[in-house]
Amino acid sequence: MARRLAASVALLAVLAPTPACDPAPATGESTPTPSATALVAPAPTDGGAARKLRDRYAATQRLAGLAEKPAYKDEKLDSDGVACGRPLPLLNRRLVAVTHVFGTPDGTAPEEFVEVTQETVVYPTDPVAAEAVRQLFDLLETCDRDVEAGQVTDGHTATDQPAAAGVPGRAVTATMKLPDGTPFPHRYGCLQHRRVVQCVAVWTRSKENTAAWYEKAINATGEGLRA
Repeated sequence: MARRLAASVALLAVLAPTPACDPAPATGESTPTPSATALVAPAPTDGGAARKLRDRYAATQRLAGLAEKPAYKDEKLDSDGVACGRPLPLLNRRLVAVTHVFGTPDGTAPEEFVEVTQETVVYPTDPVAAEAVRQLFDLLETCDRDVEAGQVTDGHTATDQPAAAGVPGRAVTATMKLPDGTPFPHRYGCLQHRRVVQCVAVWTRSKENTAAWYEKAINATGEGLRA
């Protein structure tokens, strides 16, 4: 499960399935980036959603009014195969996985800090995508504590997605603490539209700000998926 944080940390994982067992974005002019091509679906059966998502971010380079952090551009999903102390199947590298990180500038006052991470995966079929989301959130909703590199995320609790997202999905809330004990309320959710799954993670320094920014980000993500 990939974790990312310049001043914070991101909990992000989209699982490959095992047998039975993410205000509207600001607009602006920009030329397409090398990472844009990574969102092209391996086959056209996703209804063009992946291409539209690629074009959306290539054009704006922004999500929910936050600038994209160039240091994280072109990063691919990199799971360590463990979440909450349990082994997980690694993402099939033949699938498409792209990460975008958006946030306030370095040095922003703690009460204004926000970081949003968005990941996109295009699965082989609709059922495979749905199963990946199910596996992930079934695990998270029963996770008491997840620890990596001294960062502790606990208190995972299922929460509803905003109705305006307009796409089926699941979400959890939690609190991440840095090794020095600094807390970052966290919200993480995924939306599924056909073969495409987009997940959004948000950290701020207050539960209220995290909830508000998550709603902006997941609604913008849902709008992109439906486009």
